[in-house]
Amino acid sequence: MAITITKVSEAYYTARASPPHVSKPWSSTEPLRMHLLCEELIARGAHQVDVGDAINDADREWLQRKLDERL
Repeated sequence: MAITITKVSEAYYTARASPPHVSKPWSSTEPLRMHLLCEELIARGAHQVDVGDAINDADREWLQRKLDERL
């Protein structure tokens, strides 16, 4: 398994990850906002590019939505 992120609602996501993408198998115990989920994955050794790819697979409009909110 790689890193798998699942969209639960408009603002919340869950994730699962296993080696070699993280140091040991991990799953979120509850839905989290994307920035917190990213912090958790990176703290467990996930590479930012792999996390970004998993985000894109889970919600292709997430990044664009966040960019639009900043404008």
